[in-house]
Amino acid sequence: MKSLILTFAICIAAPSAWAEVVVVDFQDLAPEAPFEKVPDFYQGLYWATSGWYYGELATDPGQIYVALGNSNATISGVGGEDFLFHGADYWSRRTVDANGDFYFILYLDGQLVYDGRNDPEGRQRFDDTPKHLAPNYTGPVDLVGLAFDGGGDDWDHLAMDNFAFALVSTPTCQSDADGNGVVDVDDLNVVLSAFGQVESLGDRADLNGDGRVDVDDLNMVLGGLGTSCP
Repeated sequence: MKSLILTFAICIAAPSAWAEVVVVDFQDLAPEAPFEKVPDFYQGLYWATSGWYYGELATDPGQIYVALGNSNATISGVGGEDFLFHGADYWSRRTVDANGDFYFILYLDGQLVYDGRNDPEGRQRFDDTPKHLAPNYTGPVDLVGLAFDGGGDDWDHLAMDNFAFALVSTPTCQSDADGNGVVDVDDLNVVLSAFGQVESLGDRADLNGDGRVDVDDLNMVLGGLGTSCP
């Protein structure tokens, strides 16, 4: 059972400060079948509309990675939350003809902000060796997608690991469950009233965006009590 760790801290951040970079390595997932769908809410991101499945490397038992089950590779912020995308490791699962390519497609608030197909250096080439690939765009996004040319080829052997991103909102503002600009007892009550529930996309009680209201969300409020959002 997860223990309750109460962490109290004063956190004052400047407007538009970025959170710490998170590298999603999928090692906390334990597949019971060769491949299983990545959870809808996972590591602060929304995967439900994507075709990413996690499994274990045959050549390295215990090493978890993800591969596409269809050409939909979109990964988005929970509730449309903005984040910075720092790229990921990509490679081919094929033992022969282990070459392919794709293009990053990035959106913010429903608007296309980067299309790798229109960038002379936007084609991302991969082979059978994992390599870190990232778009030529450093601004905030709320959706990362991949486009495949040649009639949609290459998605069927693309693998990914170490997805790196940083949320735009500061930890203090994430703790402001009722959105009034102050982290106080009202925010604590919002979380407590939904404690133990599985929440829908964008529910304010689910502060860390993992699809559950639990001790982690409670600790976020307790850690920011008495602070104001910039």
